[in-house]
Amino acid sequence: MVSPAGQDALATPLGGIRVLDLTRFVSGAYATMVLSALGADVIKVEALPAGDPYRAQGAVPVGSLNGLFAALNTGKRSLAVDLRAPDGAALIRRLAGDSDVFVQNARPGALDRAGLGPKDLQEVNPRLIYASISGFGGTGPDAARGGFDLILQAASGLMAVTGTPQGGPVKVGAPALDIGSGISVVAGILAALLARAGDGAGRTVTSSLLEFGLSCLTSYSTDMLQTGDSPGLLGNDSPQFAPYGVFRCQDGAIALAGVGREELWTGLCAALGRPDWAADPRFTSNAARLRHRTELTVEIEEVLATATTAHWQQVMDEAGIPASAVNQPTAALGSAQAAALGVVAESHTPDGQAYRTLRPPLSVDGMAGYPRGAPALGQHTTEILGQAGLGADAVDDLLARGIVAA
Repeated sequence: MVSPAGQDALATPLGGIRVLDLTRFVSGAYATMVLSALGADVIKVEALPAGDPYRAQGAVPVGSLNGLFAALNTGKRSLAVDLRAPDGAALIRRLAGDSDVFVQNARPGALDRAGLGPKDLQEVNPRLIYASISGFGGTGPDAARGGFDLILQAASGLMAVTGTPQGGPVKVGAPALDIGSGISVVAGILAALLARAGDGAGRTVTSSLLEFGLSCLTSYSTDMLQTGDSPGLLGNDSPQFAPYGVFRCQDGAIALAGVGREELWTGLCAALGRPDWAADPRFTSNAARLRHRTELTVEIEEVLATATTAHWQQVMDEAGIPASAVNQPTAALGSAQAAALGVVAESHTPDGQAYRTLRPPLSVDGMAGYPRGAPALGQHTTEILGQAGLGADAVDDLLARGIVAA
């Protein structure tokens, strides 16, 4: 179907695709925001009375919106509906009949009980792509358990390789499993749309935070599955390469990776002014360096402590050694490289307040960015219902009975 932006929308990768979005929190909301940036018309269905819980959570206001809500919902249109009312659920089924994709991240089975499960909606629209994101997956003994990013970092084992023996397990500082599972379901939706173009059939797409968390262990997985042993708390170390990690400099720290390869290792020795390390029996192979990791770290940091991080960054770049200063997130967002990639997008709240947010981590020819700012609750209710074929009297009746809000 053609989105309300008209024929111009068809120039974008997902122009003409309508997405019915019943997601909340990070994983699902991020997935549908990516679809919006790719050109899809995303209708964010918000449950009355309060709408998306992130409207009231988070710490930083952005005009009439909360910054946390704006960060995950830019580009969408908002439809406010009482999903507990039979007429509200019926309205979603009607909209599903004219949509291409339906995305939800409720606990498995919750929408089935409301008549909004995949079988229900694909009976209404056999071409519908029905996508679900959950914490622990849709089947199995843990399927009914609730799961936020922190919970699944613990359950997946990711937390148990992220901390240090001294400090214990720690989480990744950003909701990596939320974002990763969101991107994963986007990939599934795109594959399903491609398949539908050939046979006309809808499909069911699923992803979960647990599955993405387990996939993050891929580089260790074969070793673990063969031996039955976990790598333990790695901190910044690697169980497979040395030197590898974060090393202190005069005024900060620098990350080094890839120098387990011998040609890069000898290059590092030369760059640090210690070519003798390359012939030191403790360091002549990656296996030897792993056995003597602690001694090697001490010796590297003794050299790095003589100059600033900026100096060593330049030295590493000139020598072709993969390295980066440990940047603060604000510095990373404001860097020349981030600007060159255009990772920051500008938008506006419903009351006209400008705000900056991040675009998705991908580019496709014709990708036009977010078509609008994050919406007010119910901002597009009457517009969406009118496009669904409801007359003014029918819309007024739904508004009067509190089934929808505008």
